[in-house]
Amino acid sequence: MDSFRKYIYQQTYKELSRLVDRLAKIDAAIDWEAFRPIIKAVYLNDTPQGGRPNTDEVVMVKLLVLQQWYGLSDPELERQASDRISFQRFLGFPEQPPDYSTVWQFRERLAATRTDELVWAELQRQLDEKRLRVRKGVAQDASFIEADPGPSGKSRGDGAVTRRSRDGDWAKREKL
Repeated sequence: MDSFRKYIYQQTYKELSRLVDRLAKIDAAIDWEAFRPIIKAVYLNDTPQGGRPNTDEVVMVKLLVLQQWYGLSDPELERQASDRISFQRFLGFPEQPPDYSTVWQFRERLAATRTDELVWAELQRQLDEKRLRVRKGVAQDASFIEADPGPSGKSRGDGAVTRRSRDGDWAKREKL
């Protein structure tokens, strides 16, 4: 990431940091470097044939942690990691957060090698050592739906009460 863009992100985050950022607290409490040796065995492009450069192991683990703790799908994780300043700060302001298919492939590779169990065990060990407990949350996104899809083509009576359905009427529930 170019230095000017990173500076803008950091200044924006500084303004928001007066609010409680739990991710910043957990970021400081966890030794993320302990995950590098665990994850290193999963990457296969250290051979002479090479391959595309890997996304930083710590960033990938942090993405999985965010996904698990906030209950995000892969596409929603990609969107939130690009959109939320607290997520970007937690990830270390990466140049470009990995796309959802990269996260999915990484998670599948961890599961296939059973390395995911080692990653979660190490995270839990560190949390237990610091006497921290995680409460999972859900990042919700509002969905906007158009209310009136247009005329129904259905014949309506003269005594119609609502615009959409001539048979509609208001009902009030009586308290029992």
